Amino acid sequence: MSALARPRAPTCAAATHPFSRLRLRHLSYSNFLAVAPRRSQYFNSGFTSSYDPSQDTGRGPIFSKSTFGVPQFYPRDLKRRVDDYVVGQDRAKKTICSVIFNHYQGLRRRQHHETQDQRLREKLQRQRYAQDRDLQDRLGYGGNQAQPVEGGRWLFENSTRTKSRRQTDSDRYSLEDEFPGHSESVRGTHQLPEEPVTAPDTFYIPEDASVPQHVKIDKSNLLLIGPTGVGKTYILETLSKKLNVPFTISDCNAFTQAGYIGQDVEACIERLLIEANYDVKAAEQGIIVLDEFDKIARKETVNGRDVGGEGVQQALLKLVEGTKVTVHVKDHRSSRSPSNSTSTYGSSGPSSAPPAGKSDQYIIDTTNILFVFCGAFVGLDKTVLRRVSKPSIGFGSEIRSGRNATHSGGKSFLPFEMYTHLPHQPIIDIPENHPFTPLDLTTPQDLQAFGFIPELIGRMHNICALSPLSLDELFRILTEPRNSLVAQYTALFETYPSKLAFTQRALYAIAERAAKNETGARGLKMEMERVLAEPMFDAPTPYVLITEGCVAGTEKAGYWGKDGRLEMERRIREEEESNEGETFEALRAAGESGA
Repeated sequence: MSALARPRAPTCAAATHPFSRLRLRHLSYSNFLAVAPRRSQYFNSGFTSSYDPSQDTGRGPIFSKSTFGVPQFYPRDLKRRVDDYVVGQDRAKKTICSVIFNHYQGLRRRQHHETQDQRLREKLQRQRYAQDRDLQDRLGYGGNQAQPVEGGRWLFENSTRTKSRRQTDSDRYSLEDEFPGHSESVRGTHQLPEEPVTAPDTFYIPEDASVPQHVKIDKSNLLLIGPTGVGKTYILETLSKKLNVPFTISDCNAFTQAGYIGQDVEACIERLLIEANYDVKAAEQGIIVLDEFDKIARKETVNGRDVGGEGVQQALLKLVEGTKVTVHVKDHRSSRSPSNSTSTYGSSGPSSAPPAGKSDQYIIDTTNILFVFCGAFVGLDKTVLRRVSKPSIGFGSEIRSGRNATHSGGKSFLPFEMYTHLPHQPIIDIPENHPFTPLDLTTPQDLQAFGFIPELIGRMHNICALSPLSLDELFRILTEPRNSLVAQYTALFETYPSKLAFTQRALYAIAERAAKNETGARGLKMEMERVLAEPMFDAPTPYVLITEGCVAGTEKAGYWGKDGRLEMERRIREEEESNEGETFEALRAAGESGA
């Protein structure tokens, strides 16, 4: 019994020793980590009798949902705001609002993921620090100095090793002081050849498995095609007032290839920076509209180089795809005052000029800038018709009349079945009265034949064509929008002061004359200026009435004094009663028939 009891005493004594206890605890902690099972990912999968605090397994399917909030607006909300100012062009407004909405949804999603990834990295770094500190306490290195190194790990120095290393260095230095030069000679004769030192492979970046890899949503640029005066830039300007983002419109006529007289394509980035009040982060998320885009098509030149065509297209490739552009501020920034800025971005607060005393150089990344291209593309409809129409000679050909054979930008003779693949189909009763034009069938092949390089065409992911304004839409533009022409001139005459009034037949006559000018909505303002030229010169007159005869030029505008309100209303009722039973549809049919 005593022989069996004697070996147990040293074991118990060793177990009571503090260093032995630390050693046993360290071994048991390592064995626990090696054999401990992983905790279940979800709460409803049962109890596993173990928990590892160093592993982040989430809080279950209910708590792992994304905190990415719902948008504050949707494309239909943007369109509803645009409808208050723009008449018609429903298909174009739906496309534009969807493109802008998706673009900024992608930016919001990317910013959300960057914030979540940054928080995850900080959390993992705190966990690694807690693990190293716990391991330090378990191994008994509490009195040593801990120094952080790159990657979140910690380096511990043992005081004994440091002391012995210092003692060895002092002995070596004392020998060198006693026999100067002896150390070098002995090292030269007995030194072994050094092995070549291979540099670490720093070109490969290992994938960080702790950070999730998110799907990247690329931007989709937009190309708007349509005749002049149909609202291409007006729709975008109206949207820019409803969005708190920098917005600028640049004319492509002034762009030339680098090294020639004219503006470089980077000038549009500089304009966007000015609109953003020199806020680089805001400018990198703005919208750039390149108007008159069809003017930079490739041109055949006999003498010289096409510096304003294909050369500009090549320069636009890097901007549209995404690159870092260096913008130099030319004039002195201290001379700018905050009140001179016309930007709509951040209009709720006072605009700020760039701080004086800093560098005049800005670096802007165009990866997240949305580019919208606009142009009339005169003659592109002929290219589309040559591609899609059947020949008029030979068997199986379609016989076209001389009126329908003209390649105009208005309604085409193409059947409605050719447009059924287009999105946002309108509700029409008669298929022959569809609002589509040959420009709606534009393809990259047609744009290449027009004079654009395929590399730039491939970066225009949405091609939208705007229809010419009909007579009904021109009549509605005069009165329906919130900023209509009748409301503008009525407010102008109130400043004289004068009371301006129009009859219904007068407004219809103005819309009819504007339709013949083929300049779109701009023709309405031309006609209004012509009709109101004499009343504006004869102001102030208390009451002014514009009738159909005044628009046709057969009579003068009606003037009345302060007591002429009842007389003006009587004249308006007489004209309405004389045309009683005639609706606007009858007036439009009479105008189209030439009656």
